[in-house]
Amino acid sequence: MDNLAFKIQLGVILPKLDEKISKSTLEIFDELVGFVQSGEVEGQDINVEEIKEILVKDFEIFLDKKIIPKSQKLKKEEASVEIEEA
Repeated sequence: MDNLAFKIQLGVILPKLDEKISKSTLEIFDELVGFVQSGEVEGQDINVEEIKEILVKDFEIFLDKKIIPKSQKLKKEEASVEIEEA
């Protein structure tokens, strides 16, 4: 199953993410880098891992609060599970 999930990720999900949200995500990333740079000592290296961690955590919150609750496919699945349990 893990191999199938990996193939789906590389073959379907990553190309769609690249096509649909790459540009706007880069803009957000660069804005975040600017915020971090403004708080750093001049000439100090930016820790890309910290910036990536912030962005990934925010994306997870975004998925949990904005995307997953609006998924029509999940709502249908939950409804069918409730019917089966009744």
